[in-house]
Amino acid sequence: MAKLKLTDAAEIMQRTYDGTNGAEVEVSLNVAGVQAVFLKDRTLVIPGTNEFADWLDFNFNLVDPTVDAHGFTVVPGDSGVMYHAGFLAHAQMVYSFAKALKPKFIIGHSLGAASAQIVGMSLKTPTVAFASPMVVRGAERMPGEGWVVNICRSDDAVCHVPSSILGFRHIGSRYWISPQAVHQGEDHRIDKYIALLGVAAIGDALPKHWPT
Repeated sequence: MAKLKLTDAAEIMQRTYDGTNGAEVEVSLNVAGVQAVFLKDRTLVIPGTNEFADWLDFNFNLVDPTVDAHGFTVVPGDSGVMYHAGFLAHAQMVYSFAKALKPKFIIGHSLGAASAQIVGMSLKTPTVAFASPMVVRGAERMPGEGWVVNICRSDDAVCHVPSSILGFRHIGSRYWISPQAVHQGEDHRIDKYIALLGVAAIGDALPKHWPT
């Protein structure tokens, strides 16, 4: 089975944000605030929030009528597990784009990492998600979760929401990485993840490739 280096995954995401990977792109999605690019090597890249509207439409999803007792917008998936409604809506659009393309790998960051968890699990495709929010409520593990790995900074607030106290969790496995010093406001960016992956003591505690 083909394997993807975690450092390569992070660099691919950085190039996507920088717009320097145009020659690598086979086809892209940009519809209703949902962006994704499919590379010529069959890697699907799902970037994070880049417009204020994304927070309203997906991260908060305030207009969805299904609100639980804690004020979170949640909807049931096919398995009956409750999903954060905005993340599920985003993932459904990416899934429709990606299914026929049959990606070899999936990489996501931030809002894109929320979507990547769901799409990777559904397509049973090796998935690396950076700066991942929690997307499902419920402890029962679903088929396909083993394809997904989350890389989360302990000082990245996005990785801690919606709160596990309310029953939310990440899909798949999860590795926490921690800096020696916290730089408020910078801990969520992909370049800050790249920097930590380059620290020997941290990198040695992570799988070098995914799948392992």
